[in-house]
Amino acid sequence: MNRPPTIVDVARAARVSVPTVSRVLTGSVPVRPETRDRVLAAIAELGYRPNGAARALVQGRQPIVGIITRDPSAYGRARMVLNIEERARQSGFVVAIAVLDPTDTASTDSALDVLLAQPIAGVIVLDYNLYDSKKLHARLGAVPVATVTNGGDIGIDVPHVLVDDRAAAREVTRHLLGLGHATVHHVAVPGARGEPHARELGWREALREAGAPEPPTVMSDWSIESGRKAGLRLAADPSVTAVFCSNDELAFPVMRALHEAGRRVPDDVSVAGIDDEPLAGSYIPSLTTYRLDFDWAGLAAFELLAHPNRADLRVGIARHGLVLRESTAPPPHTSN
Repeated sequence: MNRPPTIVDVARAARVSVPTVSRVLTGSVPVRPETRDRVLAAIAELGYRPNGAARALVQGRQPIVGIITRDPSAYGRARMVLNIEERARQSGFVVAIAVLDPTDTASTDSALDVLLAQPIAGVIVLDYNLYDSKKLHARLGAVPVATVTNGGDIGIDVPHVLVDDRAAAREVTRHLLGLGHATVHHVAVPGARGEPHARELGWREALREAGAPEPPTVMSDWSIESGRKAGLRLAADPSVTAVFCSNDELAFPVMRALHEAGRRVPDDVSVAGIDDEPLAGSYIPSLTTYRLDFDWAGLAAFELLAHPNRADLRVGIARHGLVLRESTAPPPHTSN
């Protein structure tokens, strides 16, 4: 079946009428146990999802847009959630957030059960590349889905908004190489299912493009403490003159660790990040970073869900781009 299953398909598979399927779904009229069992078995086999949004409107309730994310507190996700919620509210929807750990199947199933019990009009999946897409779509059934992806997906075939981590990492690395640094070290983070993160892939691509050496990555887990430890490790290597951090939250403790070790930023070591968090311009020295327009991504994801053929016409142009500040400079031997 190349289309989402309908109530007619369920009725045909269960060998009952459409009104009987409706009665099983709503519980409005008692149905014989054996008939109910056949209907529920057909629903499970076909992956049918009732149109919760339509039910909500009939009952005088607001339909819900679901957001699936790993961590809504992280800067980029928080900005996307805020903008999705605002645009959804303006459009007459309520937003429900399901925080799903991609590695915890049991908790994911439980959270999806709670989410899908609501009158869901559609679901926006942030960090789509982190989840097992086949299992996720099997659970969501016919519920419309829009996603935000970071460029690490290959051949993604669902409606998506691209926040291109890979391209951003290439641009940051090219900037540092363009200043005259022989190579760029990288504070990396884990990718999905053991694969390199898209930001690491972009970093490697820029180094290879320039014919520059590829130093071993310094791994972190996104936490401030892991950033501090990475900074101390890099500070101990006198050959390090440029560091690209996977995000700004890691760049800040890396710069602090370099400072504590007596390595000056940017006189001795240049440091750059990605995201352009609000503190990036206020830190001393202010942080060179790549601005990812998460506000645009949230708005575009909602519009893609609500108006898949017109999303790019309704939210303007993404304001991505390199933001040059004080934390990057030529390496010491080429300084004027």
